[in-house]
Amino acid sequence: VGARARFNHFAFIVGGAIVRNQIFVQFAGEESLARIYGASLLKGRQHADTTLVADHALGQCQSRELFKSVLDDESRGVFQGKIIVRPHAQKTDARMAAHALLLSEGAEADSKPELEIFADDVVCGHGATAGALDDDLLFYLRSRGIPQKEAEALMIEAFVGEAVEGIE
Repeated sequence: VGARARFNHFAFIVGGAIVRNQIFVQFAGEESLARIYGASLLKGRQHADTTLVADHALGQCQSRELFKSVLDDESRGVFQGKIIVRPHAQKTDARMAAHALLLSEGAEADSKPELEIFADDVVCGHGATAGALDDDLLFYLRSRGIPQKEAEALMIEAFVGEAVEGIE
């Protein structure tokens, strides 16, 4: 990504027995911006593996990485993400998050977000979560007359929506 450039990427995975998604972005110019988002909707025995490296080689750049996975049955979602901030990449602002929604006991989410920071004037963060549908929210929707399946679909749509809204 060159100086003062904007880079937007969205990966949408909706199936396949085994899917491998690799994204490598290098910030080669100052004051650039990258938004790298993704969503996976998996069921059965489907497997999706996403590897991301955001390499901040020069400073004053911003990156946002957000990946959401919805996993049902015995599906498996893997996210391996790394933000590298090189010594000359001062004033870098980088954030990475991977979130998984598990719809069954057999579903599995494996997330490994990493930071490698070699500069001292940066704002960086990363995180990962995995969980099930919130029973209290589901009860709230059901108490308003929304059928079970429709209430679950609304909650899944809201969960994935944050990543989809990042599409420009």
